[in-house]
Amino acid sequence: MMIPNKHGGIPRNFLGLPDEVSSPETSRVWVLPIPYEATTTYGAGTRFGPDAILSASQQVELYDPRRKTEPAMELGIATLPSLAISSRSPDEMMQWIRETVEEIFSGTSQPDLLVVLGGEHSISGGIASGLRHLWADKPWVAVQIDAHADLRDQFEESRFNHACAGRRIAEHAPLFQIGIRNLAREEAEFLASNPPVVTVFAEDVHRGQYLADLAKFVQDKYVYWTIDLDGFDPSIMPSVGTPEPDGLLWHDFLAVLDTISRHAAAVPVLDVVELAPIPGLHAPDFLVAKLIYLTATTLLLGPADPRPDSSCQR
Repeated sequence: MMIPNKHGGIPRNFLGLPDEVSSPETSRVWVLPIPYEATTTYGAGTRFGPDAILSASQQVELYDPRRKTEPAMELGIATLPSLAISSRSPDEMMQWIRETVEEIFSGTSQPDLLVVLGGEHSISGGIASGLRHLWADKPWVAVQIDAHADLRDQFEESRFNHACAGRRIAEHAPLFQIGIRNLAREEAEFLASNPPVVTVFAEDVHRGQYLADLAKFVQDKYVYWTIDLDGFDPSIMPSVGTPEPDGLLWHDFLAVLDTISRHAAAVPVLDVVELAPIPGLHAPDFLVAKLIYLTATTLLLGPADPRPDSSCQR
C-alpha cells in the first residue's frame, strides 16, 4: 500500500506511512534497522536485508479484513535511522547494540514493541544483553525460530559469531527454540548438560504437539522473540544464507504467533534476521514485511477473528 506524503513521494519508512502515524512520539511500534554482516560463513548478503524489507513493505496493504480496519493507522509505526555499523570487532558491535536497546527503553518516549531488522543473527546477543539490564526485575524468556540451534560457545574465534546467537541469548534468559533441524556435536553435548533451553525440532513442529509447552513457557512472561528466517522452509523462504529443508510454513508460524500473543504478558522486542535478498525475487522480501506487520498487529491488538470481512466477498 503506497501512501504518498504531502510532497508527492513515498515516505521511506516501514509501510510507507504518512508523518502523523510514523513519528516515535505518536507510534507504539518502532522499527530499528541494523544492517550488520561480519560473520556469515556460507551465503552472504544479510546486510541488504533491512533495506529489502523496507522496500517490500511499501507494497503491503494496510487493511486487515478480519478487523475491518487499518491497524497501522491505529498503532503508528516509526522507522528509526539505521544503526551505524562498527567494523572494529563483533564485541564492539554487540556493545553498541546493547547500549542502543537500553537507550530506547530508557527514554521519555518508548515503544510498546521494538522491531529490529537484521542483518545477521549475531545481533541478538547484543539485544539480549541489553534486555538483561532493562528487565532485571521482570520475569522474561526468549523464543527463537531457527533452522540452527546456534548454541556454540564460539565459532571462528568469536563468541559473537552468528552461529553463537542462541548460546548468547541463553546466558541471559531461558530459551525456547522452534524448528531446529541442523545441530553440531558441540551443541548436542551442550543440550545434554541441561541448560535453560527447550529445543523443538522440525518434526515436532509439524506434529503441533509443542504448542502447549510453548504456551506454558511464555505464560505471563515478558518475551524477547528472535526470528531467523532460515527457520522457514526454503519453498517459501529461499533468501537466506543456509536454507535447510523441512522448515516452518506460514500456518506453522501463525500457530506460534497465536500462542505467544494469547499467553505472554508482553512481547516488547522482536528481531527478524538473516534475510539475504535475491535480486529479482521479491516474494521472500514481501513475506517478511507482511510477517512483521501481522505480528506487530497481533501482539499489540490481540488475535483477530479468523473470518474475513464478508462484505469484500462475492
